[in-house]
Amino acid sequence: MVLDTTALVDEITHKVWDRLECLMDPTRVVLGVSNRHVHLNEADLKTLFGIDALTKYRQVRQPNEFAAEQFVAVHGPKGSFAKVRAMGPCRAKSQVELSRTDCFTLGVKAPVTQSGHLETAGPIDIEGPLGSIHLEHGAMVAARHVHLAPADAAELGVKDQDLVKFAFGGQRGGVLDNFIVRVKSDWVPEIHLDTDEANALGLKHGDFGKLIKE
Repeated sequence: MVLDTTALVDEITHKVWDRLECLMDPTRVVLGVSNRHVHLNEADLKTLFGIDALTKYRQVRQPNEFAAEQFVAVHGPKGSFAKVRAMGPCRAKSQVELSRTDCFTLGVKAPVTQSGHLETAGPIDIEGPLGSIHLEHGAMVAARHVHLAPADAAELGVKDQDLVKFAFGGQRGGVLDNFIVRVKSDWVPEIHLDTDEANALGLKHGDFGKLIKE
């Protein structure tokens, strides 16, 4: 195989320049597009897979979080998804994060809410190789949000749970409202949208948005 060094240099240069632009303009934040996935607590992981911890497949942008090797099937009244990736590490509560289109396919009613805020989440069934579980409050559509460390939030003049807007460029770009600012000590700046939202604006993983305070 012949290595295309020109393309490789162009890719590295582009990434370095993107990073420099972010350092020069902290309102410019990288986008992470989230496909449907599940988070499991330790008890449910044991029921579904007979193991005590998820196996890391790939590190994601946020420190100490990863895409796991384990997949589950999720079932609703109207349909199923046979292969939904688990994300690690284990959480305190199990949940299934879906797009609105996914909800239509499964026939589930899932609220738009923050991760872990499952009081109004919808019912859903999860199947693993060794067992199945029913979550009466487990199906949700993740509210659009932005991850920040405390120093990043202070520099931008925002705090945890504030609402901000992001402007996105491109042929189908635009401004989206109601991003929840979420602040944690070990997080790095990253916007999260689901696949429905990203597709509507022609966005992909690794694109950038510009923060606009309400």
